[in-house]
Amino acid sequence: MSNKLNLSAVERYSKAYAAQLCNDFFAQNKVITGKQILSLSSIQQVNLLTIKALYEKWQADTERMRSPFFDFNAPEVEQALKNFMNVVSQFISVKKEHFEPMLAQAVAETLVLILEPQTFFKELMRNLPDFRFTHQSVSGVVKYIQINKEILPQLLEKLNGSEFVFANQAMAWIDEMPLQVESPEPYLALFAGKVPVPAELTSSNDEKAPDHQNTDAIASFFEAELNKPVIEQKIETPIPEAAPVFQEVESYAPQAEPARVVAAETVPPPIFEQKLGAVISKMSDSYEKTVAKDTEEVRLNEKLGTERKSLNDQAKANRTILDHHQHNRIEGINAAISLNQRFLFTNNLFGGNIQTFSNALDEIELCKDFSEAKELILKKYVPRYLWDIKSAEAEEFIDIVKRRFN
Repeated sequence: MSNKLNLSAVERYSKAYAAQLCNDFFAQNKVITGKQILSLSSIQQVNLLTIKALYEKWQADTERMRSPFFDFNAPEVEQALKNFMNVVSQFISVKKEHFEPMLAQAVAETLVLILEPQTFFKELMRNLPDFRFTHQSVSGVVKYIQINKEILPQLLEKLNGSEFVFANQAMAWIDEMPLQVESPEPYLALFAGKVPVPAELTSSNDEKAPDHQNTDAIASFFEAELNKPVIEQKIETPIPEAAPVFQEVESYAPQAEPARVVAAETVPPPIFEQKLGAVISKMSDSYEKTVAKDTEEVRLNEKLGTERKSLNDQAKANRTILDHHQHNRIEGINAAISLNQRFLFTNNLFGGNIQTFSNALDEIELCKDFSEAKELILKKYVPRYLWDIKSAEAEEFIDIVKRRFN
């Protein structure tokens, strides 16, 4: 996230707000359903981003059902799987311990969208499939955005007939264009109605620029609920906490508040494409040298196995406990990362987004070997977050991943 926005304050407030909402709701309920999520918070954007997170988990679960022993691309199988997952989506049932972290992340994203929309939309660009900005790649996101929702259509206009541009070009457009954004004050007032908003978040507004003017198949919950006819909601009449039915909002922003212009930042376009070849070569060489070194050690031990104690044996015997810990194979990446490392990796490698860092660890853990993990890091995270592969944080992170698989 941006250096202008106080990330720690956003995280602390998001957790406090999510905890308050969850305590109120789960005091009377064991689980929360899809429709209850859509009417949980008086800030509709929070509800929509929570549903978006749930949708992404639903999609990931669908992918995990695939097996290498069956043809999941057969039309009959695809349709049956789609129908099954769509039926499952109609029975959303989330317990508090699983729901609260998702809600906290949605609150954090909403605050960024309100206070620093450029950062929010840049993060969206980084998470686009294949790192490409297209009409199709954003179509699934538009229905979840109600605050500052005119920014995406403005970006799409810049395609000007092109099939796609890479996401870094779209991020450069965000820096270049003067964005007409909504005033954050009404939304912060709604947040404050549940949990007081700290000064670190409200004071940042003073630095802003001056104000200026289908088929027969079964539909999923995510399609059916988010595509219902729109019922307009006024900002001064928030949805009651106990409302049983969700009324979707087409335009949640108060009409009386004038738009503000956020001045464009002048930054050079990202050059990660020029560095990616060198990064791939460096990581590949590092891995090959490690494998070659390990192989040579095995051969040396076999050759000198009949001797009473080889030089390699003596070196191993002289290892300290710390050396052993730093080079031995680990069973899980998450458990091997210290609190300090977690802070450094999140802020220097994953744009300050805690949830993205956590998701990356889960995704890397699913890889079958280091080669697959390395390819995932190179193709997804290095270009998205413009890693300096020579930085201490990058090398330390890659070393931990290597220990997980070697």
